[in-house]
Amino acid sequence: MCKWLASVQSLEEAQTLLPVLPDIMDMKNPSQGALGALDVEIVGEIVELIDGRCKTSATIGDLPMNAERIAPAMIDMATSNVDFVKIGIFPDADLAACISGLAKTVKQLSTPVIAVLFADNMPAVDCVPLLKAAGFAGVMIDTAFKNGQHLQEHWREGKLIEFVRTTKHHELLCGLAGALRIEDIETLKPMGADYLGFRSALCQQRQRSSTLTLELAKQIQQAILTPTKKVA
Repeated sequence: MCKWLASVQSLEEAQTLLPVLPDIMDMKNPSQGALGALDVEIVGEIVELIDGRCKTSATIGDLPMNAERIAPAMIDMATSNVDFVKIGIFPDADLAACISGLAKTVKQLSTPVIAVLFADNMPAVDCVPLLKAAGFAGVMIDTAFKNGQHLQEHWREGKLIEFVRTTKHHELLCGLAGALRIEDIETLKPMGADYLGFRSALCQQRQRSSTLTLELAKQIQQAILTPTKKVA
């Protein structure tokens, strides 16, 4: 069954979602980029608030593809006791070396690490096999440039289905995100991803940096729970 992820930017927003918890409560700072990071202390407070009632994840920020920069950030975020640490994978001439350089930290870390690729800023190299070899637990697709365009404006159905199949073939968790709308759920859910990620759809006027609302979260959850036909 496809699950859902909701991104929160504060302890107050996490409290708002307590009556309708997502499968994964994600923590990020939307004002600081696609994967802007919250302070580790705030993440820890939210993890403590959730107290195991759902899974949690947190981003480490939009960092350059340098293993010496990324590895300490992953280790630091893991001290919050979050269930998953998420890092962005951006185009870079030395990307393969960066992913390889992260393998030791990823494999030693007790917290699973999720890699985030961007449909509107994809690397030239085929990252999924490299990420699997480096010990990553999952891969998700998002959008890097938050300009109102949603995931399906960048990747058509066939490409999304192929991404899901490739990721699952490598036995990795698979997520789809990127300005997803409630009406996207009917199309995306049957593709077989493990979860769909939401931020802007939870906010009034779909402004990702504004405060999310409980009513919109309820609508997303209901749409996720409504049965749909699976893609053949």
